[in-house]
Amino acid sequence: AQRSGESASVDSAVKVEGFVGDSAILSCSIPESEIQDKIEVFEVHCRDDEGKKVCDIIGGSIAEDQKPKYKDRVETFPEEYKKGNFSIKLSSLQKTDARKYHCFIKRDITSHDTFQKEVITELHVKGVYNLSFIDNIVTGILFFMFVAITFCVARVVFSF
Repeated sequence: AQRSGESASVDSAVKVEGFVGDSAILSCSIPESEIQDKIEVFEVHCRDDEGKKVCDIIGGSIAEDQKPKYKDRVETFPEEYKKGNFSIKLSSLQKTDARKYHCFIKRDITSHDTFQKEVITELHVKGVYNLSFIDNIVTGILFFMFVAITFCVARVVFSF
C-alpha cells in the first residue's frame, strides 16, 4: 500500500540491441524536475533478472562492490545525474548479458515525501559475423571468377 505523499511507477520494458564485444546503454532516468538539486537523497540500484548487482549509485557516488560478472564493465555518467539520467553503459557485451535489467530509483527525504521508479531494459545481444565464413565466400567467388575468365580466354585462344 502506498503512503500519503509516496509515488511509485514502473516503465514498460525498453528494448536495446547490442553486439558481442560492443557496448549498450541500460536506460535509467527520471524527470529532471524530480531531482530538485537534491542528488544526495537518491539511491539507484540496477539488478539483472537474477537479482545480481550490476551497479548502485548512492547519493551521487557509484558503489564499487559489483558482482564479478559486471566488474570493470559498467560505466555511469555522473554529469547527467543532476538531469535525472542514471543510465548505465555496459561494455564488452557477451551473449550471456542478454536478459532484463531492473533499475530502481528511490528518493526518501522524509517519511512523507518518497519517490520510487522502476525502469526495465531488455537487452538483446547479437553475435558478430564469422569472418572465416565471409572469407570462404570471397574465396569461392574469386575462384569462380578465375575459372570463368580462364574459360573465356581459352575459348578466344582456341576458338571453340
